[in-house]
Parts: sequence; structure tokens; C-alpha cells
Amino acid sequence: MLTFKQIEALYWVVQLGGFANAAERLNTTQSAITKRIQELETSFNIQIFDRSGQKATLTRTGEDLLELAADLLARRDQMLLKMKGFKPFTGSLRLGITEITAMTWLPQLMQALRAAFPELAVQLKIGMAWNLQQNLLSGQLDMAILHWEIRNPHLESEPLAQVDFGWAGSPALISPAKVYTPEDISRMNVIRQDPDSALNVIYDEWLAPYTAQTNLFTINSLQAMVGLTVAGLGVACIPLGYFSDLFKSRKLVQVRTTKPLPTSMYCAMYARQSNPMFYREIARIARDVCDFTRPYGGGLSV
Repeated sequence: MLTFKQIEALYWVVQLGGFANAAERLNTTQSAITKRIQELETSFNIQIFDRSGQKATLTRTGEDLLELAADLLARRDQMLLKMKGFKPFTGSLRLGITEITAMTWLPQLMQALRAAFPELAVQLKIGMAWNLQQNLLSGQLDMAILHWEIRNPHLESEPLAQVDFGWAGSPALISPAKVYTPEDISRMNVIRQDPDSALNVIYDEWLAPYTAQTNLFTINSLQAMVGLTVAGLGVACIPLGYFSDLFKSRKLVQVRTTKPLPTSMYCAMYARQSNPMFYREIARIARDVCDFTRPYGGGLSV
């Protein structure tokens, strides 16, 4: 017997990168998640995860099932909305976003929301992640697009997309032939955003146990941070996809490192006591259109 609990377990284990995170997301235990996956594999005589390595990875069968699972869960939520007599929302959505969302897929999100909810008034606030999180917790925002790393037990987190980060510097500062350690980078000028940026969590976790000896802060601007990096004033950890043209033009060099490069899962977060079906639908729409690699969704050339 196939159940939605089994389908959810498969989907969230992959989306959140582990059984423990999936258990937290589904408000259950890790053993329960493991049991649901095992039931799927046993009932249909298939192998969903390859457990031969240090970390379980999807098999080819698992990859095929994941795509179907995502579709089934989306259709289930849409059906529940209709069964509950959900009407086109006519109120307002106070949405918080950070700079990288504003610079990339915000136009596509606004277009998709307008098509799905013509009467919905979206009020945007662009700010630093920690401030937006506090606005959510205090009820000043309804939803925000934030990093998984700053999730809070009072907030629901719907994963949208993973963003790959990498260390970068000017050709005058970085040698393409050298492989740098976290200690090497900690001894350079590290250009970073304001302390209220959640990106600092990513930087510090990657550098640990070392601490950058010199930090150049750029108030609250990712663009300013990258501009200083291009000018050769230091190194920065930046979203690789969005700034790929700077690497192609050799204005920046990606730092080769001894440690795997950092990543961050961006999520749609909202208060647990909110209307879950409505906000899950907003998150689904966001997941469909989000693309952190194209400036303004490809609508403008920069």
C-alpha cells in the first residue's frame, strides 16, 4: 500500500539532505522516516537509496520516483485547496526577500503570483536575512525567502532551491594553480556583508576552526562586496551561478580549495500558526520559478 507519508519521506529526505532533517520537517522521528522508506522498498521490491557509501544517495529508480513524488505532493496540495473551498485570496502578502532574490527571479515570482491570485496585493520588503527572520517572528511579515541555515522552530520552512557558493578573488590576488586551505583564506582580507546577513553563517562554518584575521564589511550589498573583490581588495564567498560572467571575463578567479565549496538551501519560511495550505501554494509557485543564476530572470542584460 502506497501512502502519502511514504512519498513525503522520500521527497523531504532528498530535498533536505538527510533523514534527520526530513524527520524535523515532518514532525516525526528519524526512525519513522527510515521505516517509511524501507516500506516503500520492500513493498515494491525496489532500491531507492544506495547505502554503500558514507552517505545514502538516490539510485536511478529513486531519481525517477522523486520526480513523480514532487508532482504527486503538489497535486495533492492543489486538490486540498479546492476541497476546502479556497477562494482567490484578496488580502495582502507581506513578503521579505534578500538581495540575491531581488536581483534574480523576483520578476518571475511577481508575474506568477499575479496570474494565480489576481486580487492579491504583494508588499515587498528587501533586507538582511536575520532582520527578515525577526520580522517574521514578530508578525511584521507573512513569509520570507531565507537560508535553511537560519531556520527557527517557530517557522515552517519550504525548500526552494540550492545555491552553490565559492571563494573568488581578482587574478592579481589568486593563483589558478594553487589549492588554498581554509587557513590560507583566513589570512587574507575577507570581504563580506553586514553582520545581519545570514551569508556570514556560511562563511564562518566553512572557515572553521579558523577565523578571518581581516574583515571588510560592505554594509548590506552583495553587489558592493563583489565590486570590492573585482578591485583586488580581498576575497569573497559569492553565489557562483549569478556571477559566472565575471569568471568568464577573467575579472574574477574562482579559488581552488582543499575543502568542498559551501552551499545553501533557500527556503520559503512562514509562521507555524499561519494558513499552511495557502503558504504552501505560494512556496510551490516560488519553487517553480526560482532561478538564482539569471540576473532579473533574464529580463535585463547587465
